[in-house]
Amino acid sequence: MTTSKERVSALVDNHSVSEQSLKAVLNDPSAIEIWDHYHIIGDAMRDDLPEQLDLSLSQRIADALELEPAIVAPKTRHSLFSVVKPNIQQFMRVAGQYGIAASVAVAVLVGVQQYQHSSELADIKQGPVLNTVPVGGSAAIPVSVNYQSERTHSSALASSQMTEQQLQEQRQRIARYIQDHQLQQRLSPAER
Repeated sequence: MTTSKERVSALVDNHSVSEQSLKAVLNDPSAIEIWDHYHIIGDAMRDDLPEQLDLSLSQRIADALELEPAIVAPKTRHSLFSVVKPNIQQFMRVAGQYGIAASVAVAVLVGVQQYQHSSELADIKQGPVLNTVPVGGSAAIPVSVNYQSERTHSSALASSQMTEQQLQEQRQRIARYIQDHQLQQRLSPAER
């Protein structure tokens, strides 16, 4: 086992020293004193000594630090705002969460109502779809050929008192005409 003088000597001579040896020197007050003496000897050999040699500098610094008064931090004063602020923050956080939940619930309710309303309208407008695509791929006779006879039939229905059933049938027929018209428009874009 190496002594503190050997460890300090190895450090002063700039030899490689393990980390454990270095920690041992730093934690040993006698090794620090030996370090100081070895460096003073080296300075004397190189003729680098100061005019006045102060051997107790580190001790005087340690004594001066002990005489310094301790700085005590003032106690923190709690104002009403600092006491109430966390409660307000907690309340705002919870209120915000409830607000978000309520907004989502309202959006879902409105969406469901709109969906139900649109599906009811789709049921009213839906009728049997007629296949008007001929075998050749284009419409030979447009839907508007029978326009005159349907118009006279529609005006006769409008002039008399319509029942709910007749009104429903008329809406379905109009929806079929619109669907057929849109289909013919898609099939014959080159004829325009």
